[in-house]
Amino acid sequence: YYPRGYCKGVTKAIQAVKNACADPSVKKPIYVLGYIVHNHHVIDELNEMGVITLDDLNKSRIDLIDEIDHGTVVLSAHGTDSLVKQKLIERHLDVIDATCEDVEKTFELIKKHINLGYQIIYIGKSNHPETNAALSISKDIRLVEHVEDIPEDLASPVFVTNQTTFSMIEIKEIIDRVIELYPDTLISEEICNATRLRQSAIIEQNIDVDLCYIVGDIRSNNTKNLAIISEKLTHTKTKLIDSVNQINALDLKGVSTVSVSSGASTPNRLTKEVIEYLKKFPDGK
Repeated sequence: YYPRGYCKGVTKAIQAVKNACADPSVKKPIYVLGYIVHNHHVIDELNEMGVITLDDLNKSRIDLIDEIDHGTVVLSAHGTDSLVKQKLIERHLDVIDATCEDVEKTFELIKKHINLGYQIIYIGKSNHPETNAALSISKDIRLVEHVEDIPEDLASPVFVTNQTTFSMIEIKEIIDRVIELYPDTLISEEICNATRLRQSAIIEQNIDVDLCYIVGDIRSNNTKNLAIISEKLTHTKTKLIDSVNQINALDLKGVSTVSVSSGASTPNRLTKEVIEYLKKFPDGK
């Protein structure tokens, strides 16, 4: 099995919410705008503690604020649109910012290079909360999700950075093409260590593996990327599962070697349950 457990950003965010719940000086109720991290098991656990998660595919986070008139608002690990932060201030709501340090670092790099006069290319997944937060820094930032999205009308100098949970494989293709178009481009590739470690382990160790399980929430970008890399790059049959309950015994028929990895927001207990189940499963039967 491969690297698993929470990354530091997820650990920080979850602990921030739990600390707020336990602190009598923190105004209640405690709200989270969107998923604090992209794993519904984590959300369910926090909701049982009285935390109110506000998430609606038909409403923006700025609109969701209208449902809050008192209490404390926790901002998710992925970062938050600057207009959302401004509205929270205007509503006089207490705020706890649980943005991941790696994400915050990327945002600061963007601000720095805008001030230095650079044209900004941001490589990220459209409508992901981290991407939305990055794009809110300036209307002039150009989002690139695929090679064909790369703009060809930028003036030098150009600065490129990215969503911290982006695929290492996809980003290389995009960066190589950007450099072809703009040879003097300044690149700051900011894939976080937790994402890089998991993706590298899949690439390096999915050898002679019959089946790979990726444990995590379908909403999690880093989890989905692990599954894509496993299937497309290592050519391994791959299943993205939420928990041990989603293992189909028929998939294990004739299988002798299984690898297991998980997203950076997947509770370790879920991955351990999958591993323990597989250890007890009759080999290839």
